[in-house]
Amino acid sequence: MLQPGYYGSLSWNRGGEPSGNIRFRMHESSMELIYKYRAHGGGEWQAVNEAIPFAYSQQHLGGQRRWFVCLSCRGKCAVLYGGTHYRCRKCWNLAYQSQHEAPYQRALSKAQKFRQRLGGSLCIDDPFPEKPKGMHWRTYDRHFQQGVSLDAKAEGHLMNVLMSLLG
Repeated sequence: MLQPGYYGSLSWNRGGEPSGNIRFRMHESSMELIYKYRAHGGGEWQAVNEAIPFAYSQQHLGGQRRWFVCLSCRGKCAVLYGGTHYRCRKCWNLAYQSQHEAPYQRALSKAQKFRQRLGGSLCIDDPFPEKPKGMHWRTYDRHFQQGVSLDAKAEGHLMNVLMSLLG
């Protein structure tokens, strides 16, 4: 889809009803976006036709990576977020889900994700996962220590929450 000359459209639904669409056309050095928007309270539709330029960076093992250039901050980004205009997450002041989590939730999420990557369950009360086949023991030992540390941190945060609830 990112080849020059390619064009198409995307549409999406909300509650089973069509709620938006956008047309796009790929150029050698940019992606053209064509769409309309209107303010939440209603009003007139505003037509938008923007060319989002591309930037390139060299990769360590050769080749190039293509990035979008945000039209507001001129920064490189991999994802553009829509609204009245398509911009990077920083310009829309968007946060990652983990940035909204309480410390105990974040610690628990990290511990669970770490265990899951090693093939274990999400429950930190379960025994730590066995060494995956093909993993070096030194690597597993490092992961084991990191996992124990994450588990302890999550349990400590959970204990603090329980203590504060109990007064």
